[in-house]
Amino acid sequence: MTIQEIQTPNYLTPSKLPACDYVINPYVGCPHACKYCYACFMKRFTGHSETWGTFIDIKRCNKAINLKKIEHKTVFLSSVTDCYNPIEEEYEITRNILKQLIYANCNLGISTKSKLILRDLDLLKQMKNLTVSISINTLDENFKNDMDSASSIKERLETLQTLYNNGIKTILFMSPNRCTTSAQTG
Repeated sequence: MTIQEIQTPNYLTPSKLPACDYVINPYVGCPHACKYCYACFMKRFTGHSETWGTFIDIKRCNKAINLKKIEHKTVFLSSVTDCYNPIEEEYEITRNILKQLIYANCNLGISTKSKLILRDLDLLKQMKNLTVSISINTLDENFKNDMDSASSIKERLETLQTLYNNGIKTILFMSPNRCTTSAQTG
């Protein structure tokens, strides 16, 4: 895994996604290395020659998030990386971002495949208007292991349950799903 720290002028990026006004991506790249990842297009903007899933840039920002700018807006954490990838355990970029967003008057959405989000349960429980989606692509652990290196399906489901039990709005996001074609079954 190639790891480097980069400086970014601002964590907030205006979004062209229909469901949010701003995105925050604390990392560039993702060690989950999902075979079906749509975010691999980001590689062309990074200068990386490595295969997607084998590099990660840790974004550092000296500027505080402008909470006035996101007031009554929708913010999505993260659109092209998993903000709770294994590198987060050491660097705590996402945790530090959440500390800034605790009192933000915005709708915050977080998407992850990692049980690591539970580390920040103390912060998540303090947030208003928070939705956490956990992504699952199959119930077959062997298939999952062939597709990505994120938390196990069992851990993801347990994480979803723990978040829900702590009063956090949760979404199970199932995509892409495992299917067979008629050529495989015929």
